Amino acid sequence: MLKRRFSIIVLAALLTVAPGRNSALYAQDAGKMQEAVPVDAKVITGKLANGLTYYIRPNSKPEKKAELRLVLNAGSILENDDQQGLAHFMEHMEFNGTRNYPKNKLIDFLQSIGVAFGADLNASTGFDETIYILPIPTDKTGNLEHGFQILEDWAHNALITEADINGERNVVLEELRARGKNAQERMQKKYLPQLLAGSRYADRLPAGKEEILKTFKPETIRSFYRDWYRPDLMAVIVVGDVNVAEAKAQIEKHFAAIKNPAQPRERKQFEVQPYTKASAMVVTDKEATSSRFQLVFPARKEPGHKTLGDYRQMLVRNLFITALNRRYQELTQNANPPFGGAGVYIGGEARGYENLNLVAIPTNSMQTAITAAVAELVKAGRYGFNNQELEIGKNNMLSGAEKAFNERNTTASSDLVEEYIANFLTGEPIPGIENEYNYCKQLLPGITVAEVNAEAGAWLGKAALEHYFALITAPDNAETQVPSDKELLEHVNAALDQEVSANAEKTILKDLLEKAPAPGKIVSETSDKELGATTYTLSNGVKVTVKPTDFKTDEIILTAVKKGGTNNYGPADRSNVNFLPDVVEAMGYGRFTPTAISDALAGKAVGLLPAMKDISTELAGSSTVKDFESLLQLVYLQLTEPRRDEALFSGFAATMKTRLQFAGSNPQLAFIDTLGKVMYNNDPRAPVMIPTVADIEQINIDRVLDIYKQEFSNADGFHFFIVGNVKGDIRPLLEQYIASLPVKGTQPAFKDNGLREIKGKNRFAFYRGQEQKSLVLSFYSGEIPYSYDMALRTELIGDLLSIKVDEVMREKLGLIYSGGYSGGMDQYPYAHYSIQGQFPCGPESVDAILKEAAREINELKSKGPSQKDLDKVKLAQTEKLKEKRQDNSYWASRLEGILFWNRSKERFLNAESVIAAQTVTAIKEAATQLFDQGNQLDAILYPAKPTATGPAPAKRPAAKP
Repeated sequence: MLKRRFSIIVLAALLTVAPGRNSALYAQDAGKMQEAVPVDAKVITGKLANGLTYYIRPNSKPEKKAELRLVLNAGSILENDDQQGLAHFMEHMEFNGTRNYPKNKLIDFLQSIGVAFGADLNASTGFDETIYILPIPTDKTGNLEHGFQILEDWAHNALITEADINGERNVVLEELRARGKNAQERMQKKYLPQLLAGSRYADRLPAGKEEILKTFKPETIRSFYRDWYRPDLMAVIVVGDVNVAEAKAQIEKHFAAIKNPAQPRERKQFEVQPYTKASAMVVTDKEATSSRFQLVFPARKEPGHKTLGDYRQMLVRNLFITALNRRYQELTQNANPPFGGAGVYIGGEARGYENLNLVAIPTNSMQTAITAAVAELVKAGRYGFNNQELEIGKNNMLSGAEKAFNERNTTASSDLVEEYIANFLTGEPIPGIENEYNYCKQLLPGITVAEVNAEAGAWLGKAALEHYFALITAPDNAETQVPSDKELLEHVNAALDQEVSANAEKTILKDLLEKAPAPGKIVSETSDKELGATTYTLSNGVKVTVKPTDFKTDEIILTAVKKGGTNNYGPADRSNVNFLPDVVEAMGYGRFTPTAISDALAGKAVGLLPAMKDISTELAGSSTVKDFESLLQLVYLQLTEPRRDEALFSGFAATMKTRLQFAGSNPQLAFIDTLGKVMYNNDPRAPVMIPTVADIEQINIDRVLDIYKQEFSNADGFHFFIVGNVKGDIRPLLEQYIASLPVKGTQPAFKDNGLREIKGKNRFAFYRGQEQKSLVLSFYSGEIPYSYDMALRTELIGDLLSIKVDEVMREKLGLIYSGGYSGGMDQYPYAHYSIQGQFPCGPESVDAILKEAAREINELKSKGPSQKDLDKVKLAQTEKLKEKRQDNSYWASRLEGILFWNRSKERFLNAESVIAAQTVTAIKEAATQLFDQGNQLDAILYPAKPTATGPAPAKRPAAKP
């Protein structure tokens, strides 16, 4: 399994990012390799007398906030036969009443201090663990104390009343319905027992069994709580803007007195037996949307990760995995790729065990995909990799570690907390990024290609490939040809026996630009002290706004925008503009294919993507501080040298057709696709909700390039925004790479193409799917003059209605697990608003949901919100704003809004005051104005066949255009 942190290094290995060479003597010191990986000195860890483990890590990103976690080393794997699903059910019960927070007081209190249920406050249950997530603002005295009290209540003060249990049954069942009850779940139930080789894990999925969830006695879940919610299986984790002594005192105060059971049940670790033969299975489903091949090799015990030698071996493993995945990526880039995507990973479902997994998505022939994907395994096991591949991997890994090291003081608390969870549950080391970066610099140079090839041989040698489980999941239809189980076994065995040859080293182009462009000039500059930004006007008319920040030590965000976009093109160009960014990216730029440009940027954390929106043409990119010039070079390359490559375009088209061919088999995708047509009265200018194979076939490569050159290669009207840790005088770089961009002297403009949503009240019903599940989507729209205040009120209305959804539809009526509203306004191409409601549910609940939604909206119009609810959503908005204002990407978007789209600077700078000024009366009036326009579309997905408990066919609404 790829480790979190043993961590930054592992994740960095998956990035395209370079080397530094230090002495390899450190790596050769065998005695040094036996030293234990230390614990980060910034982390205070300990155990209470009752066995509870704690971690405290001061961190000021973000300021005045702490991330609290209660981690339980127990999950569904420990359930008795009559408790299946109750580990997850118990997670729900913790939010339904504890000794100090009965009923819904816990959620009510947290909302009152700006913590949102779902978005912030949450929990999760796995096979082996249950994790409770509690972010707490620490700006007010008493908040942190409440946070620890909540953790304590979760640990041993859950009430678990019969009334609360019965009230939550439907909510849990609705969660299972919303998240499961689909093709993936049905196929998984068929193959999981074979995949997990008879392990207990196959019989203890966290979802559990419906019949048990419907009928279990209260004592059954209370027994689970008593047995497993105990301090010797718990950790309390505190990361954030806290005082260490205070946090430790709070932990001792709230947890030291909790007792373990007099006769505690053993917390067993469950085994997974390795495969002892080769086997194969083909599973199909009528609602599956794509075919997938997976090859799983026998489970192995996870290696130790306690010493520096273990750490070094982890680096070796990751170099092997990333080199192999680079080969798979390269194979997708030709005219007739054998697969649309393929890759390997080491992981598994069972704690303490890991499998090597190969996954491939065929483009045409499943057998061709299997042959090509397995060939790379055989090749790697037999011949390994070359020095060139090893150096690319080392460079990328070191660059990722360097970036993490540079940002060590601006890493978010929510990222750090994940490391400590892993340390508690699985023993993953937590040396801290300072140590990790040093280890990386010291150990990587000494790793040889022979070592990496030995690791590859250990996983992929002939003996290692003898036993496996081969799996195909695929659509069940006449067009999809799949082998039998026996034929699949034969295909894989033949692929494992094929002849292969070693990969040769290739020429790698290093310089992004063959020749530096002739620089332009900065002709003027203006500073805005309130925004902390400087805007430069360049000799080609392009503008660049630069805002230096210290939010992230090693991050620079670059965006660019100009007027234009897809609205400027008619229906005949719909596919060309919709897929333009993907097509251009698939073909590469200048001399570079996508793989070649990735290799050229090895060791550099740089990325840049083009985008076309309805009224704008845009770029979005980022880099580290040292790679900023490379980012600007990439801007120049991408804007001036789009590449025409018919072979790569053909490969892209083949891959996309495979992905989209059976998308309509998924009931929700088919519903959304049809909804898009209904919403816009079948207008050919309407946005494409779900692309089709026909859409791909309508792409014209030359027309795409013509549009790209018009929208991107002509820099007229572009305004760039650069936000981040900008070092030194970057004006020469702007003159070199941005002022030199070609222009034609045109005036870019966007177009209101007249596309509007359906008017009046409409109801659209769609029947698809074999499971008894529905989805209700409600849309309210209209045109009103744009203002910052009305845009804010529209958003607040969505938040206010969402509170009622949780309180009434979920907690009181048990109609849904999750749902809610979102609202917003757009100023261009015309001023309009939209409020959307979303409610996954059972078909029998549709009418009740629509009735309750109408009641809540009418209540908001007639009375306005309660002051209590309004205070909650205003505080939540303010808390979100505090965090956003420490984010470079957020600032880039706000600067764009103010300096390009002419939004109010004053409203932005005084946003907290604007939020605070919103009143019950203002919200009531806004709700009346928005909802009384009378434009409402209720779209309902029903299952294909009515059920005895669902609405009878004669009573269901007919589809209405």
